[in-house]
Amino acid sequence: MNTKRCVFRLRYNITTDDYDPFNTTSAQNNNPDEGVYSPVVNNPAVDIGAGNVGLRLAINTAQYGRVFQDRSHLFKLRPRPAGTESQRIHNLNVRGKRGNIVQVYPAVEYDFVPNRLTMTEDDLVHVQWTGSNTHDNDAPGGDGQTGDDGEGTGGTDRSNFVQMNDALENYPVPYENSTIWSAATVSWIYHSDDPSSVDKKDLAVNMASSGYYECFRSAVCRGESVENKDALNNLLNNAPASYEGALLGFTKGTYHYLCTRNNNFTNRSQKGHISVE
Repeated sequence: MNTKRCVFRLRYNITTDDYDPFNTTSAQNNNPDEGVYSPVVNNPAVDIGAGNVGLRLAINTAQYGRVFQDRSHLFKLRPRPAGTESQRIHNLNVRGKRGNIVQVYPAVEYDFVPNRLTMTEDDLVHVQWTGSNTHDNDAPGGDGQTGDDGEGTGGTDRSNFVQMNDALENYPVPYENSTIWSAATVSWIYHSDDPSSVDKKDLAVNMASSGYYECFRSAVCRGESVENKDALNNLLNNAPASYEGALLGFTKGTYHYLCTRNNNFTNRSQKGHISVE
C-alpha cells in the first residue's frame, strides 16, 4: 500500500416527515403569484377545529430539514512501517479546542484521547496530534460564548508530551528522573529513516517541544537541534501546531504524562497515563 491522501467529510442533518425530503427542492419555495405553495412556512397558524382560533407552531424554515456543521478534513493514510505488520497499533491523539468550557461548547477543552490507555509489551502506540494557528471564536461564537481563553498566543493550538510521577501531580519530572523514555523503543518517527538510532533523550526533547527540536546535539540533527536552533518559547508559541509523532513500544509499567501548556490546574486537565501489561 502506498500513502493515500484522503478527505473525510463530517456533517449531521435534521430531517422531517412533514414533506417528502427526497422530492422537495427549491422549486417548492413559497411563491403564491406563480401558484407555488411551500409545504412549510414560518410560524404557521393551524386550525384545530375551534372556530377561528388558530394555534401558532414554532417553525423556522431556515432551520427545518437542513445540514448542520459541515466539516471536511484532509489526512493521509500511510503504510505500516516494516516489521510492524502483525502488531496492534493504538492511536494516542489530542481532542478538543482552545477556550474554556463555555466557549468551546458543544465541543470540549483540550484532552488526550484516550487519556487512559492499556496496552501490552507487544503493542505499539502512535503518539500524534493536530492543531491550528487560525482558531477563530469571535462573534457570534457559535453555540457557546465568544473568546478563546487559553495559554500562549491567542487563536493557536499547541500540545506536548512530558512525563510526571503521578496523575495527581502537575509538575513534570526532569529527564534524568524519568522512566518512560528508558522504557520506550521507537519503531517509526517522522524525522528519521532509522528510528532505532534515535537517542532516548532526543525522543524526550522532540515530544516535549512538539517537534520544534529533533534532537539535543547539533552533531545529530544540525539546525534542528537544541544547540543550534533558536530557543523554544516556554508556551510553545514558536513550536508546530501539529505533531506527526512517533510509533512507540514500552516495557511493563504505568507511565503518567501531561501537556505543560494546556494543563491549567484551575480550568482544565490535559493529562493521561499508559499502562503496559
